[in-house]
Parts: sequence; structure tokens; C-alpha cells
Amino acid sequence: MEPVRLTSHGPVAIVELARPEVRNALSRETVDLLTSYLSRLRSEPLRALILTGEGGHFCAGAHLGELSESLDQPGAGQKEASRLAALYSALLHFPYLTVAAVEGSAFGGGAGLACACDFVVASPEAVLQFSELRLGFVPALISVFLDRRVGSARLAQLFLNPRPLSAAEAQSLGLVDEVSPNPLARAQELALEVAAKTAPSAVTACKRLLLELSHPQLDQQLARAAQVNAVQREQPDFRRGVEHFLTHKRFRDWLGS
Repeated sequence: MEPVRLTSHGPVAIVELARPEVRNALSRETVDLLTSYLSRLRSEPLRALILTGEGGHFCAGAHLGELSESLDQPGAGQKEASRLAALYSALLHFPYLTVAAVEGSAFGGGAGLACACDFVVASPEAVLQFSELRLGFVPALISVFLDRRVGSARLAQLFLNPRPLSAAEAQSLGLVDEVSPNPLARAQELALEVAAKTAPSAVTACKRLLLELSHPQLDQQLARAAQVNAVQREQPDFRRGVEHFLTHKRFRDWLGS
């Protein structure tokens, strides 16, 4: 069973993360498939893409089991970071409307994946958290584009004091656009609403212009962030944070032993 499922509903494509047993964590295979689908769908006669997750969760972020296995592999950090940078670039450059339908957890890179979409629709029970620093990691890649939704000062607070955000609080901060009891149904409804009242070529041109104005050096910024990401993976703190979480199923107390 592939970890990503693609279905078409007229002019709307739905891309569903389909590894609910790991809360749809971003494994290597998942990241590669997502990037491949985004590349393929660029040339399809679509109006919108909806990104969602199976099993009551959107995406738990990095697959920590895979990260732990690659800690001692030379060059693995840079390879993993570049792989993820390619995914975010493909999503941000996607020419059609993108909507994230978020249920359950959207943590770390998973929260970043949602917030890279044009619209985010979340269930009332959804929880967003940027938990990288709790693991001894750095939210380098998502920091490149999250300032499109929140200012740099607020972004620093969200990263430096990582805590769970309810859907309502995330909406008040600008990370979520709508809260709905059925986010997938609302995302489909929204996609068709936008498609009905906007010209396809104008949407593509508008998205391209806004991205160029806000991030004229986007791919260079992602490449630089990937370097920071890779360097931090080599730090002892990262190993300690990941191993503690996998062993104890909770974040490390960095003031403790």
C-alpha cells in the first residue's frame, strides 16, 4: 500500500497521506511520492489540489524512526533536507489553488506542509505545533515561508516556545483560515467556489507573482535552510532529543539529566 493516495474529483485532485499508523509522518517514500504527484499534476487540467491525511490526523512531521536509523550515515542529513526542500518548493510553486484539510495533529514539518497551501481548513479538534526545538532540531525549511502567514516576531515566538495550538488559536494567528467540523468537505466546497469565480490562467499568474514578490529567492533560501537543517542533524543535541523521544515517547526535559 503506497503511503500517498491520489484521487480526482472533476477539476479537483485530492492527495491523501495514507500512513495512519504513524500519523502520516513524512517518511522518505512519502516525501518522494508527494513531490512526484505535485510535479505530475502541474500539467493536468486541474483547478485545485486538496492535501489531507487519513485516519484522523494530517501529518505528524518527520518520521523519527527513519531519522534515528540514519544518524550515523555520512551525508544523510543533507540528502534528507534536500529531499524535503524539493517537496516544499513543489508545493509553493504549484500553479493551481491548494487547500489543506487538517484533522488531528499537524506537527513540525506537517504543520509547515499545511501552511504552505493557499488555504488551510481545520477541524475544531485539530492541533498544530512547531515542535522541532523540543527535539534538538531546527525548523529551518518551514521558516522560509511561514512568514507569509505570521510576522517574523510571532514566528520566533512559535518556534522558541513550542506549544500545542488549538484550531481556534491557530486561526487567530493566521495559520488556519477556516475551522469546520468536516474540513475535507469544506475544502472541496471552497475549491469549487474559487474555481467558479476565477479564471485559471489568472490564478496561476497571481500565485506566481505573489510568490515572486514575497520570496524572490525562494529556492536559494530553501537550499540555505537545508544546509542549516543538515548541520543541526549532526549535533549531539539532535541525537539526544530523537533517541529520548523514541525511547520514552515524550520530549526531553533539557534542564534535566
